[in-house]
Amino acid sequence: MPGLGSAARELPFIETTLQYADPAAEIGGHNDLERHKSTLTLLSFRMPIRDVRPAADKLSLEGTGFVLLNRPSRVRDFYDPAQIESIYLPEIDSLIRELTGAERVLIFGTVIRNDGPDAPAGSRRPVFNAHVDYDLPTIRSVARKMLGPEAAERYENGRIVLINVWRPIVTVEKNPLALIDASTVAPRDLIFGPIGGKSVADVPNAAGYNLAHNPDHRWYYVPAMRPEEVLAFKLCDSVPGAVQWGAHTSFEDPTNGPDAKSRQSIELRTLALFAR
Repeated sequence: MPGLGSAARELPFIETTLQYADPAAEIGGHNDLERHKSTLTLLSFRMPIRDVRPAADKLSLEGTGFVLLNRPSRVRDFYDPAQIESIYLPEIDSLIRELTGAERVLIFGTVIRNDGPDAPAGSRRPVFNAHVDYDLPTIRSVARKMLGPEAAERYENGRIVLINVWRPIVTVEKNPLALIDASTVAPRDLIFGPIGGKSVADVPNAAGYNLAHNPDHRWYYVPAMRPEEVLAFKLCDSVPGAVQWGAHTSFEDPTNGPDAKSRQSIELRTLALFAR
């Protein structure tokens, strides 16, 4: 199923500015922990972003590269690390197994984002450039580090898929997340770059991709996305030719009023593993 196809044209949309990497600039990287150390050169492009909620039943990880699901959580406080560890991680483990049929799931890189003036310590701000978190060598390294030598051997040459799971902590009124129809990303759109900070399970030489502009890109979002909803999107897949490269970015919604509440969300990275 090649993306949403003609169904996309029927969806309501807004038009706004998205930030893409400059393919003519020297290779740069994004540092999520220390933004002043980021070395990306960004270009602005006006792009339509379509409301995907009416087409949620047409989404798939293998077709569009992302899905929108109604999946309430038993977590009552997403700022409580104990609840994340004991409740949320098992919930996401089950979700990824359900979506992929993976034999084993690894979870890492949990991040709370909050751009409010009273954001708790440790929160990060939304990211405003189109990017794909990690490349295949990086996620292979993460898996080896998390599994240890003995378990890693079982999965070393098996399929591995990087899937992010994103959830609002409160209903989104400001700076929503945009996801690309991954079937519209061409290999030439990917600009390799290093990942700054220590957010990749302490794996050295971590790298991913920033996205160069392509007018064929199709972008989607979920207006007023609610805490019981999740977006799961595929960023890297070791199967050659599989739909992947699920680029994403926050953006300024031109329909937001001046009193829109700050964005609060939780995201984490998962590795779906399949034995050789």
